[in-house]
Amino acid sequence: MATIGLTLTAVINIPEALRGAGKGLWISYAIALGVVLLVCETLVLFRRSPAGPRGIAGYVDTGLGRNPAALAGWTLLLGYGATFLACLAFLGFYLDRLLLHAGLPVAGAGGFLLGGLACLELARRDVRLSTRSMLVTESLSVLIVLVLTLLVLRHGGPSQDLRALEPVGVTPQQVGSGLMVAVLSFIGFESAANLGAEALRPERMVPRAMRLAVLAAGVLFLLWAVVLPEGLGWLPRSQRFSLDAVSDLADRLGQADAGLWIRLGTFLCLFGSAMGSLNALGRLAFSLAHDGVLPSRLGHLNPSSGSPAFALSAVALPLIGGGSALVARGLSADQLFNVFGGFSVLAFLLVYGMVAVGALRAELAGCSKRRRLLVSGSCLLAVSCVAAAYLAGVIHAQAPMLITFAVLLLLGLLLVRRAALAAG
Repeated sequence: MATIGLTLTAVINIPEALRGAGKGLWISYAIALGVVLLVCETLVLFRRSPAGPRGIAGYVDTGLGRNPAALAGWTLLLGYGATFLACLAFLGFYLDRLLLHAGLPVAGAGGFLLGGLACLELARRDVRLSTRSMLVTESLSVLIVLVLTLLVLRHGGPSQDLRALEPVGVTPQQVGSGLMVAVLSFIGFESAANLGAEALRPERMVPRAMRLAVLAAGVLFLLWAVVLPEGLGWLPRSQRFSLDAVSDLADRLGQADAGLWIRLGTFLCLFGSAMGSLNALGRLAFSLAHDGVLPSRLGHLNPSSGSPAFALSAVALPLIGGGSALVARGLSADQLFNVFGGFSVLAFLLVYGMVAVGALRAELAGCSKRRRLLVSGSCLLAVSCVAAAYLAGVIHAQAPMLITFAVLLLLGLLLVRRAALAAG
């Protein structure tokens, strides 16, 4: 639940998706929920095959073999790297505002750079944020957003709330526009599978964790997708599509303290999400080094902390430096979010599809053939449809991003092939 980042969806994702989706926003989230539930059930099919440090790429190994699993690991590396940059874009924005409030204005890419280096330093030292304190912070933030939702419901009235469910004038293009952000909102639910080898009774607890996370998040996301756009419509246009719209809505409804807490909770959630993505990047790079895909030096552990410090630095520093350069050139947080968010969605959809293909081909213990074919086949079809719909909507608007993704994917394929030839 913490990796998904519920507050981030309410504060950042829904206002961002509202720009293109309009009244079709809740439909986008409903479709995304259905697709992610199918992905979740496909991952559950592998409950007797713990994923290990490679994350869900380990499931690809079970179904398709070592080389496709290495390519899936490379694709996850791209996905988590893009997610890390998307989180840093907004983390830098909120950090700039925090420092400005404290009388310490930061110019240009200062907030982005400081946030990225802070995440890297904590990850290198293997310092873990207290899960209990993060749980309390996230829970309070979600409760405050829920109270804000109830205030919108009370001010708008039942008829206005029901009218929001009418898909009058909603086009497929609008629904497709909101799909990228809707799917991105759920990314992170699979992190429970990443620790399957370390969990107590993983065959039971990992499926339960993933299912509950998806269902709880999905219910909240649908509620917010229906109600919050109504409240945001009460704001001036300059605030409605700003990076702090939900906090501005709280201020407008006379809940200034709630707005302040939402900002603080969002900042902490962004920091936690960036840290989670960075830790996943380190583990993936470490694993790919052992597979021979990346340089062997990245497979060394820091002798004092036991963390994959070399792998973390090798993947994080170029990302932080490149992202800072983009911010310094004038790209805003929402522009970076659109590019890297879409990049991340493409990467995860590809890996989800590979897991589904693996489930179609493998004989999985404790799973009937009929269930395996039905669940994984439906998942593959749903993921393919979402990917096609998203690509159709951005093929012209974000052609450079798609070309970059294809080039990096080809590079990964070449690296995996070279490693396979070296291994004989």
